[in-house]
Amino acid sequence: MKMLYVFTEEPSAKIVMDSLLPKVLPEGVGFKVFPHQGKQDLEKALRKTLPHISQMPGAKILVTRDQDSANCVALKKELNSIIEGSCKCEYSIRIICKELEAWFLGDLKAVQAAYPRLKPEQHLAKADFKNVDKITNPNKYLLKIIPEYKNRETLPKLECSERVSPFLDLENNRSESFNHTVTAIRKLIET
Repeated sequence: MKMLYVFTEEPSAKIVMDSLLPKVLPEGVGFKVFPHQGKQDLEKALRKTLPHISQMPGAKILVTRDQDSANCVALKKELNSIIEGSCKCEYSIRIICKELEAWFLGDLKAVQAAYPRLKPEQHLAKADFKNVDKITNPNKYLLKIIPEYKNRETLPKLECSERVSPFLDLENNRSESFNHTVTAIRKLIET
């Protein structure tokens, strides 16, 4: 049996993957998501845990990490240099541009399903929504547009992920990063 092992940078990404993967993976493919407590913790796991997991029969590995302010190509190269010599199975690295919350901004209908007071039509015509992956701080942007979070200083990432991720539409997301990740998962499992 094929098994997809996903290494994420943070617990909120695990929540999204736990919701997303059953919609993406074909029947008979299992998955397990390993959340980490930031970039250093993720990189440590890529060195210590990933090599062992990659030896499991039917294993495929997906690594996700936020781009934040890093150069996307350089970051992917850096992660690949950690993995390539020690991984015994096929793997894919997906850099989430700029942060996971851009995936939510890419599907305001999903955000509205989670937060019914949000009015997507007030935001979709704005220039920012032509390319949500370029929004520098998507979690602050969500704070600004979700009425339920008005007057909050920080986005409750776990709560937001739990509420929005079940509604994410695989076929209608303005985030290229989201779409590339879904495509990468499908391609990884096909091989």
